[in-house]
Amino acid sequence: IQSIPSGLFNNNVAATNFRNCFDGCSSIQSIPSGLFNNNVAATNFNGCFAYCSLLQSIPAGLFDKNTKINSMESCFDKCVKLTTIPSGLFDKNTAVTSFYCCFNECSSLTSIPSGLFDKNTKVTSFTRCFSFCSKLASIPSGLFDKNVNVTDFESCFYKCSKLASIPAGLFDKNTKVTSFNTTFRECTTLS
Repeated sequence: IQSIPSGLFNNNVAATNFRNCFDGCSSIQSIPSGLFNNNVAATNFNGCFAYCSLLQSIPAGLFDKNTKINSMESCFDKCVKLTTIPSGLFDKNTAVTSFYCCFNECSSLTSIPSGLFDKNTKVTSFTRCFSFCSKLASIPSGLFDKNVNVTDFESCFYKCSKLASIPAGLFDKNTKVTSFNTTFRECTTLS
């Protein structure tokens, strides 16, 4: 598959599961705007675009109508050409509890938008969320301030080899965390 047609799922209003839908579609370079606008019953986008190794961008508001999503695990896992994340991408997904491996091995990703997870107050796991993002140079201040229910940051920034610093107070509001295992392991640029 080289492209996704616009309106592909427009008539599938009862669809609840998009797990691994485009997993391994290594020739897809873009996602049409509003692809999931009519899929208001959808709850699962785990691995939806995993291994889309030529995907370069995510349209703004891609998940705005999918307010029932409870998991984004591995959604963009190994999208190695992805360079940016649109601001407010998850603002309407307030039921999400896990971002496990969501942007794992997005090795061209250079930045994270401020407030990316501000509306995701039910999240409990950011395990490996940005691991192996080898071009990520910084973390926005207060990135996890609203995620007060998180228990796990295991390997969240593992092998982010260009990460130069950690913002002061990054985890100040995350008082329920039980694991920071390998959170910044092999972040070799950190001084």
